Amino acid sequence: MMRVARVHYLASLLLGAVFGVAAALFSSSQMLMLLPFVSFTNLQPGVFLIFLVVVLSPFAEELAKILPPLFLKNQENLEINVVEWMQLGVTSAFGFSLLENLSYFWLFVNTFGMHGAVWLLLLRFLLSTPMHLTATTIASYGVGIWDNYDEGEYFVFLVIAMIVHGLFNFGTIMLGF
Repeated sequence: MMRVARVHYLASLLLGAVFGVAAALFSSSQMLMLLPFVSFTNLQPGVFLIFLVVVLSPFAEELAKILPPLFLKNQENLEINVVEWMQLGVTSAFGFSLLENLSYFWLFVNTFGMHGAVWLLLLRFLLSTPMHLTATTIASYGVGIWDNYDEGEYFVFLVIAMIVHGLFNFGTIMLGF
């Protein structure tokens, strides 16, 4: 078994961005799958959008951010203690958040111009990035306990991370962001 090295943190950062793209594609594809339900029900499209943003996206994103340490553990035959799980998870979440913020920046530039986009990017870095890091730290703690002590009930921390993320997303919807 190998110990965690600096290169593993860099790999976790990059894999966090890569797995983030996969999570974004998943969330986007779910929106397309929900369109027939919007067409054939009395519910407003906003209900489905809220379901997507508050439930499905946090589910996909929190799983995506925890996968890089798991991938590295299996590929590199790493021995990862609980603190290292949390550190690798936070690094993955930071890579995820960087790519997500840059993709929103591109959207903001096209929608609000450069000046508005810079302010919105700053706001995302001040609010969204800490949320991603916090939620993934919570999830990584639970997965780290499970991995090191074979205590599966700690997977509840992954659910808690998804709830934190979902509540944040719900708050941004209510505030109109």
